[in-house]
Amino acid sequence: MVFALRSTAPGPRGHGPARDAWTAFWQDGNQSRCVAGSPGIWQSLARHWDAFSASLSPGIRILDIACGAGAVARSLLAARDDIHVTGIDFARIPLTILPNVELLSDTAMECLPFAEHSFGAAVSQFGFEYGDVDVAARELANVLEPGARVSMLVHHAGSSIVATNRARLEAINYFLGPDLSTAFRNGDSRMFSAEMHALQTRFPRDDLVAELARSLPSRVDRTARERQAIWKAIEDALAPERCLAECLNDCCVSPADLDEWLAPLRFAFGQPSTEVLLDPDGAPIAWKIDAVKGPPLE
Repeated sequence: MVFALRSTAPGPRGHGPARDAWTAFWQDGNQSRCVAGSPGIWQSLARHWDAFSASLSPGIRILDIACGAGAVARSLLAARDDIHVTGIDFARIPLTILPNVELLSDTAMECLPFAEHSFGAAVSQFGFEYGDVDVAARELANVLEPGARVSMLVHHAGSSIVATNRARLEAINYFLGPDLSTAFRNGDSRMFSAEMHALQTRFPRDDLVAELARSLPSRVDRTARERQAIWKAIEDALAPERCLAECLNDCCVSPADLDEWLAPLRFAFGQPSTEVLLDPDGAPIAWKIDAVKGPPLE
């Protein structure tokens, strides 16, 4: 695909750690999707994109905001082989070689490098909420054709995805807190054992906690220099996951915050329709937000 590009100002600042964390996440071949969930969750997501793709006109060009490794593009193309998807992500994402798909790394949603009216539709799955929504909504409206349809799935604060993320973040923060850190760095095996037991009791099903509890007690008796190096290596290893968990915790949208969160989209697209996408058990997965680009912004 060839688009007319427009010059852009520098993208948003302050995203260095998050960009690096997402880059590492997407480079891991086991993380082809942005969240791990039950088959029921993924079936609900797939059904949503199947229905959306069926409503689109032939040969349409679609912009996928915060595309990651291209999960949404794959879903859309599984239903329609005549559409064209351009995905953008501010992280460095893996090269994807698929017909009718182009994924662009290092491209912020707040600074889209496309000419006006380049796309006939836009999508986002667990991505748009991570950006500066005020700026990104205006950028998105600028690159869409009049009448273009927009469909977004946004993290619902009451979903099991968010609950699992918060539990992992709490476990990481507990582990990296002063009590366990001091006990390990000082070689205090009794205190370290007691704190790890408390961590396991609090998070009995967390696989990371289980691995730390299995591998670290034997290292408490190392030399002071070795203990410092081991703990620093663990902090560095956990930093990307901690960063992403904090981002999700900050960016998910609660029912109480939804109206305010939608304000930039209302300004750019009029009144979006919103409903809750549910899993087969009736629990929330995401906010389903649909909009249509209307007249030019003033």
